[in-house]
Amino acid sequence: MNGDDEFKIWVANEPVGPGQMGGQGATIKVGPLVCKTVRAFNYGDRATGEVKRQELRFSTYRKRRNDPGYDFDNPESSWTCENEEIPKLIAFLSSQVSETGRYRVVDSQDPTAGLIDLFADSVNVDQLAAALRAHSDLPSVLELLASTDEGRAASEIAVLARRRQLVAELQTAALSPTATETSMQKLIGEAYWLFGGRYSGIADRRNLTALDQHDIPLLGADGTLHVVELKGPVIPKLVKRHRNHWIVGNDVHEATAQAMNYLRSLDEQGMGLSKIYESDLGEQYDFRRVFATVVIGHPHHVPEVPEHLIDQTVRSYNAHLSRIEVVTYKNLFDAAEKALEFEQSTQELDGQPPFGDTDDWLPGSLEEPPF
Repeated sequence: MNGDDEFKIWVANEPVGPGQMGGQGATIKVGPLVCKTVRAFNYGDRATGEVKRQELRFSTYRKRRNDPGYDFDNPESSWTCENEEIPKLIAFLSSQVSETGRYRVVDSQDPTAGLIDLFADSVNVDQLAAALRAHSDLPSVLELLASTDEGRAASEIAVLARRRQLVAELQTAALSPTATETSMQKLIGEAYWLFGGRYSGIADRRNLTALDQHDIPLLGADGTLHVVELKGPVIPKLVKRHRNHWIVGNDVHEATAQAMNYLRSLDEQGMGLSKIYESDLGEQYDFRRVFATVVIGHPHHVPEVPEHLIDQTVRSYNAHLSRIEVVTYKNLFDAAEKALEFEQSTQELDGQPPFGDTDDWLPGSLEEPPF
């Protein structure tokens, strides 16, 4: 530029003072009486390149009275800011703030900037995840996000997506010829919702009674207990032909008898155990008239029998049971998948969170929804 608009920038690669690593500066005003400059310097170890301190200095120099030029050896005034003060000043000069308040400077290259982008443009998922992991008060951030309708909806959509992914993995695992009771139990983990919305979790201990260890002791919202007995998906004799009809195989009878013994033990020991757990451990369990579910077999591993015949045979068997229900892995996972699809479609239609306060039915219920 020319004349009064002239703006000169200079760069010093060589140190001009003790501990300096070079710097740069600019002449921001050349007037008839004063000259104003700004200089930025790095201080540190030139050998290693480590910067220990940054300095930004503004100076005003008076014009010499009897000589041309300005008295650069004796600044009339000088003001400096250092280190973290510099980006705050830059942010103030480059931003438009409409309200009084407390603000934080965020480097655009910092992962935390991903949170700001939520309100400006599309979200970079990796950047946002890194920002959340780096945040020192992550629970507060999550609570704040979940406190809004949009945050709740987004979090619940994410829950549905993870649950559907787990169901898909379970469906695939159950088809494997090497699938076992142990592998399926490990994969199911703490996913109590697979068995219906009446349950709120899994009991802390599996050996609630003497001599017995339960695969999945489900807890109802009111503290009631429901025992789940898992068997392997690969049961070639899940059903068999008996005279002119189909009946369940011996593996199903044995698993049901095992569940019966569990219920008998809980009936006999439950009254005393409930008092012991409550008084000694502070754990509350309601053992009165406990129910059980047996999960066993998969039609995929019984190819010689049509699937609908297997379902009819198991259903007929259940019709004569009182406190025990037998289901196949396919029926269990199919019901969970359909429930999740229903919840997702409901949310997409009305925009409401999928888990209402008044519903006692959650994804994965083996029962029909209560409407």
